Amino acid sequence: MKLKNWNKLGFLFVLALLIMFHSSCGWKTTEFTLTVVVGEGISGVPESGTYVYQEFEEIEYKYEAEGDIIQPEIYVNNYRKLILEGTLVMYCDTILTVEQIDIRKEWNMIFSEQDIDDVEWEITFSGPDLRFGTFSDNRGYTGIWEVSGDNDLTIRYDDWADYVFTGTLSALGGNWEGEGKSGSWYIYLDS
Repeated sequence: MKLKNWNKLGFLFVLALLIMFHSSCGWKTTEFTLTVVVGEGISGVPESGTYVYQEFEEIEYKYEAEGDIIQPEIYVNNYRKLILEGTLVMYCDTILTVEQIDIRKEWNMIFSEQDIDDVEWEITFSGPDLRFGTFSDNRGYTGIWEVSGDNDLTIRYDDWADYVFTGTLSALGGNWEGEGKSGSWYIYLDS
């Protein structure tokens, strides 16, 4: 019996020490800042602003386009996410940016055809808005691009036979056809 009492007393003593330590020096919980920037024409949660969360706290997010705009894309600390709804776990200060996909910049394009090595070139999209414009590549070829609906992308060369690239903004890639051949393609930004 005496041993049981000592075990209880030892447990209570350790518990009391832990409580005193926690109240005097404290176990500090780490807090991280979530900065949210939501672009025009996009609704969802969390809304634009700055929030403070505890370490490992899970934050639900969900965004969608309002009206007739291009599908949104989400960047978490400058890394593109393909899912418009999900959960973030706070383990560092985080910037969540939600904006319409805008391809008007310089990209690297990978062109794939069955049984042939991939070919890569630079392609620059420009235009008056997010829905259409012109492009040129570093090989000297040019053409037009267009977004239909909220996500469908068509790239049509003016001066490279009859090559047409179709795909989606969310995938930043798709399929191509030209000169009786076909294959796949995708674009990516240099880091």
